Amino acid sequence: MKTTRRLLLPSGLAVVTLIIVMGLTFTAGAYERKSSSENKVKVVVSPVQLASGRTAKFEVRMTTHSVELNQDIVAVSTLKDNNGHKYRPLRWTGSPPGGHHREGVLEFPAIEGNPNTVTLFIRDIAGVPQRIFEWKLER
Repeated sequence: MKTTRRLLLPSGLAVVTLIIVMGLTFTAGAYERKSSSENKVKVVVSPVQLASGRTAKFEVRMTTHSVELNQDIVAVSTLKDNNGHKYRPLRWTGSPPGGHHREGVLEFPAIEGNPNTVTLFIRDIAGVPQRIFEWKLER
Protein backbone atom coordinates (compact mmCIF):
# COMPACT_ATOMS: atom_id res chain seq x y z
CA MET A 1 0.00 0.00 0.00
CA LYS A 2 2.82 2.42 0.90
CA THR A 3 4.64 1.54 -2.31
CA THR A 4 1.49 2.27 -4.34
CA ARG A 5 1.11 5.70 -2.69
CA ARG A 6 4.76 6.54 -3.34
CA LEU A 7 4.31 5.71 -7.01
CA LEU A 8 1.00 7.51 -7.41
CA LEU A 9 2.09 10.79 -5.78
CA PRO A 10 4.87 11.61 -8.30
CA SER A 11 2.66 10.47 -11.18
CA GLY A 12 -0.21 12.63 -9.96
CA LEU A 13 2.06 15.67 -9.62
CA ALA A 14 3.41 15.08 -13.10
CA VAL A 15 -0.11 14.99 -14.55
CA VAL A 16 -1.15 18.19 -12.72
CA THR A 17 2.04 19.94 -13.88
CA LEU A 18 1.42 18.84 -17.46
CA ILE A 19 -2.16 20.14 -17.38
CA ILE A 20 -1.00 23.52 -16.04
CA VAL A 21 1.74 23.81 -18.67
CA MET A 22 -0.66 22.84 -21.46
CA GLY A 23 -3.15 25.43 -20.25
CA LEU A 24 -0.51 28.16 -20.21
CA THR A 25 0.73 27.15 -23.63
CA PHE A 26 -2.79 27.20 -25.06
CA THR A 27 -3.51 30.64 -23.55
CA ALA A 28 -0.23 32.12 -24.79
CA GLY A 29 -0.61 30.45 -28.18
CA ALA A 30 -4.17 31.66 -28.72
CA TYR A 31 -2.91 34.70 -30.63
CA GLU A 32 -1.07 34.55 -33.91
CA ARG A 33 2.60 35.48 -34.09
CA LYS A 34 3.15 38.46 -36.42
CA SER A 35 6.32 39.46 -38.22
CA SER A 36 7.82 42.27 -40.26
CA SER A 37 10.91 41.86 -42.44
CA GLU A 38 12.06 45.18 -43.82
CA ASN A 39 15.49 46.75 -44.39
CA LYS A 40 17.23 43.50 -43.43
CA VAL A 41 15.70 43.35 -39.92
CA LYS A 42 13.12 40.77 -38.96
CA VAL A 43 10.85 41.69 -36.04
CA VAL A 44 8.61 38.93 -34.67
CA VAL A 45 5.94 39.71 -32.06
CA SER A 46 3.92 37.16 -30.09
CA PRO A 47 1.30 38.13 -27.51
CA VAL A 48 2.08 36.54 -24.16
CA GLN A 49 -0.88 38.07 -22.33
CA LEU A 50 -3.62 39.94 -24.16
CA ALA A 51 -7.02 40.50 -22.57
CA SER A 52 -9.23 43.40 -21.59
CA GLY A 53 -8.57 44.51 -18.00
CA ARG A 54 -5.11 42.90 -17.87
CA THR A 55 -1.64 44.16 -18.63
CA ALA A 56 -0.68 43.47 -22.22
CA LYS A 57 2.58 41.58 -22.73
CA PHE A 58 4.31 40.84 -26.01
CA GLU A 59 7.39 38.78 -26.72
CA VAL A 60 9.49 40.71 -29.24
CA ARG A 61 12.40 39.20 -31.20
CA MET A 62 14.59 41.15 -33.59
CA THR A 63 17.21 39.63 -35.86
CA THR A 64 19.59 41.11 -38.40
CA HIS A 65 23.11 40.63 -39.73
CA SER A 66 23.70 44.12 -41.04
CA VAL A 67 22.73 46.87 -38.52
CA GLU A 68 23.02 47.48 -34.79
CA LEU A 69 19.74 47.06 -32.90
CA ASN A 70 20.38 49.89 -30.47
CA GLN A 71 16.86 51.30 -30.02
CA ASP A 72 15.23 51.88 -26.65
CA ILE A 73 12.26 49.56 -27.25
CA VAL A 74 10.12 51.35 -24.64
CA ALA A 75 10.70 54.73 -26.32
CA VAL A 76 9.83 53.50 -29.83
CA SER A 77 6.73 51.42 -29.00
CA THR A 78 3.05 52.31 -28.60
CA LEU A 79 -0.09 50.20 -28.21
CA LYS A 80 -3.48 51.49 -29.38
CA ASP A 81 -6.93 49.95 -29.25
CA ASN A 82 -9.90 50.55 -31.54
CA ASN A 83 -11.67 52.54 -28.77
CA GLY A 84 -9.06 55.29 -29.05
CA HIS A 85 -6.95 54.43 -26.00
CA LYS A 86 -3.21 54.81 -26.39
CA TYR A 87 -0.80 52.96 -24.09
CA ARG A 88 2.87 53.65 -23.44
CA PRO A 89 5.02 50.68 -22.38
CA LEU A 90 5.65 50.08 -18.69
CA ARG A 91 8.86 48.15 -19.23
CA TRP A 92 11.09 46.06 -21.45
CA THR A 93 12.48 42.91 -19.88
CA GLY A 94 15.07 41.56 -22.23
CA SER A 95 18.21 42.18 -24.22
CA PRO A 96 19.84 45.60 -23.83
CA PRO A 97 20.41 47.88 -26.84
CA GLY A 98 23.08 46.74 -29.28
CA GLY A 99 23.99 43.70 -31.29
CA HIS A 100 22.23 41.81 -34.06
CA HIS A 101 19.82 39.70 -32.02
CA ARG A 102 17.48 41.05 -29.34
CA GLU A 103 14.56 39.53 -27.55
CA GLY A 104 12.42 40.21 -24.53
CA VAL A 105 8.96 41.00 -23.23
CA LEU A 106 7.36 44.40 -23.75
CA GLU A 107 4.70 45.15 -21.13
CA PHE A 108 1.88 47.72 -21.31
CA PRO A 109 -0.72 48.90 -18.75
CA ALA A 110 -4.04 47.05 -18.48
CA ILE A 111 -6.22 47.33 -21.57
CA GLU A 112 -9.21 49.56 -20.79
CA GLY A 113 -12.83 48.91 -21.69
CA ASN A 114 -13.65 46.11 -24.03
CA PRO A 115 -11.93 46.85 -27.37
CA ASN A 116 -12.18 44.57 -30.39
CA THR A 117 -8.61 45.07 -31.61
CA VAL A 118 -5.22 46.26 -30.41
CA THR A 119 -2.36 47.45 -32.59
CA LEU A 120 1.30 47.54 -31.60
CA PHE A 121 3.44 50.15 -33.33
CA ILE A 122 7.24 49.89 -33.23
CA ARG A 123 8.99 52.87 -34.82
CA ASP A 124 12.40 53.54 -36.31
CA ILE A 125 13.92 50.07 -36.49
CA ALA A 126 16.53 50.03 -39.30
CA GLY A 127 15.10 53.13 -40.96
CA VAL A 128 11.55 51.76 -41.14
CA PRO A 129 9.30 54.57 -39.88
CA GLN A 130 6.72 52.23 -38.37
CA ARG A 131 6.09 48.49 -38.08
CA ILE A 132 2.47 47.60 -37.37
CA PHE A 133 1.19 44.45 -35.63
CA GLU A 134 -2.56 44.01 -35.03
CA TRP A 135 -4.66 41.44 -33.16
CA LYS A 136 -8.36 40.94 -32.64
CA LEU A 137 -9.05 40.37 -28.94
CA GLU A 138 -10.67 37.07 -28.15
CA ARG A 139 -13.78 37.14 -25.99
